[in-house]
Amino acid sequence: MPIRFTLRTLAGVALAACSLLASCQSGRYGRDIPPRAVVRDGVAITLCDQKLTVFSKGRKVKDYPISSSKFGIGATYGSRRTPLGIHAVSDKKGEGQPKGMVFKGCNPTGEVVGVDAYGRDPIVTRVIQLAGLESFNRNSHGRRIYIHGTPEERNIGRPASYGCIRMKSDDIVDLYRRVHRGMPVAIESCTQATYMKAGADAGKRSIEVPAAVVAHLPKDRSYHRSKKRYSRRSWLARNKRYGKGRKSSRRLVIRKRRRR
Repeated sequence: MPIRFTLRTLAGVALAACSLLASCQSGRYGRDIPPRAVVRDGVAITLCDQKLTVFSKGRKVKDYPISSSKFGIGATYGSRRTPLGIHAVSDKKGEGQPKGMVFKGCNPTGEVVGVDAYGRDPIVTRVIQLAGLESFNRNSHGRRIYIHGTPEERNIGRPASYGCIRMKSDDIVDLYRRVHRGMPVAIESCTQATYMKAGADAGKRSIEVPAAVVAHLPKDRSYHRSKKRYSRRSWLARNKRYGKGRKSSRRLVIRKRRRR
């Protein structure tokens, strides 16, 4: 029985790898082409093999399996796709929070979920916010493209997200300690092997984020409701003035017509 289970597992892994390779060759999740420039001190995300690699002085320090968008590559609003190009870490959230902590609007909610929790797919553990530095991906911050933890760890290693880069909780905690604000993050359409081969080429341009650019990176992408706008007093005032239901809406239209 254990041997049968092992063979079945290996067959599933091989099938997933073949499927990912076929998708890579078709161009949906990227093509294995060398990057124009490389990160020698920072993070490189290679979509063809779903890996995130940390580099220091041109050498690989650590790599992790990730999960990018299941909708493919893209940088348009509403596409739910993962953008390519050069980014920078703009902010980090989750320092000291337990693994599995659920985040909403980049703020911890107090709820903790387990790995592969049934029916749950929130952002968990840590959030690393990204800002696009190229003309075609400058909306990455507005699109809320993050590197974050996920409880759906069974899907790590294949495209399954809605645009973000997902990681296992243990891995995102380790990565969180290694990155800082302003660190370059390159998302490329290739494999890790192709990227590292390009990095070994001394003629390739090295990606660095100037201090002036770091100073103007957006610092936060949290969403807080304004107390003045959403206070109970203002809510009661609006409902007292305009009422509720269809009839009150009709009265409001009549009042507006009379004012005219």
